[in-house]
This record gives sequence, structure tokens and C-alpha cells, in this order.
Amino acid sequence: MILKSLHNKLLNKKIRNSLTQLSNQHRKKPQTIKSLGCIIDPNFPVSVESFNDLCFSIGLREKDLKIITFQENKNTFNVFSSMNITPSCISFMGNLSGQDSLEFISYKYDMLINFFKSNTFLTLLSSKTNAKFRVGFDSVDHNLNDLIFSDKIKRFSDFKYELIKYLKMIK
Repeated sequence: MILKSLHNKLLNKKIRNSLTQLSNQHRKKPQTIKSLGCIIDPNFPVSVESFNDLCFSIGLREKDLKIITFQENKNTFNVFSSMNITPSCISFMGNLSGQDSLEFISYKYDMLINFFKSNTFLTLLSSKTNAKFRVGFDSVDHNLNDLIFSDKIKRFSDFKYELIKYLKMIK
């Protein structure tokens, strides 16, 4: 119990430090988006085809899209994505250690979509990801995202419509 509490404190400290670094960066939407990263909680009612469709709608090909999803434990089979992060991918000190998470953060993204609600593991992963522009929901720390949508968006089609609309408006 004491170790779990200490681990949570270390993890939260690591997240706070990463978010502070993010808030000090000058980020803006690139003129053209050439690469898209998505961090997804599969508990949302969404499919990988929806993200592929979004990718095509903003002028990208499937090869320009990287998706990583959260799994509560590594023994659960996830058909959503070939890249996954589990709680065991975070070291005791709050560092990313899983192969998929390290591979995901090794890429540079023009845009990162944080398709999750409050989740410390995904927040840490997102804060360590190199992205020029970030999109997400208002249930996570506002320093994480540049474009923030309400959690009230229930359907992916509404999210996609709003995202494309705002991407066109932001110069």
C-alpha cells in the first residue's frame, strides 16, 4: 500500500514536470499536417477505421498515422491497435519503459490527438510525445492540449466534424 502510494506520487510528479515543460513550449498548428499520432482509450465507442477515415479527411494516408491504445493489463488482447501501453509500461519512478510506448514517442508528429479522458498513464505518454499541435478533451490538464473539446461530444462523427472545422479556422 505504501509502495503504491509512493509510485503514484512519483508518477504524478513526473507528469507535473512534463506538463510544465509543455506549457513553456511555443506550439502552433503547422500549415500542413503530414503526420498524425493518436493516443486512444479503447473504452470510447470508436473504431480504428474512424481514425483512418479522419486521417484521409485531413489529407493523410494510413502510413502517416500512428495509434497507441491503453490496456488495463498486458494479458488482455486488444484488436484496436498493434501498439499498446499498460500500467506495467511505467517504471516505479514514473518513466516510460514499454517497447510500444518508447517507439510511439520516438516519432515526431505534426498533430497529436489525445482521445481519452483523465488517465495518468496516457497523460504521461502524451506529455512525453513530440508533437507540434495537440488536440484533446477538457477532462485532462489544459496544459496538455492546444485545441480542447468538451467531453460532451459523444459520437466520433461529431468530433471529426468539429476538428476539421477548427483546423481550417486556425492558421
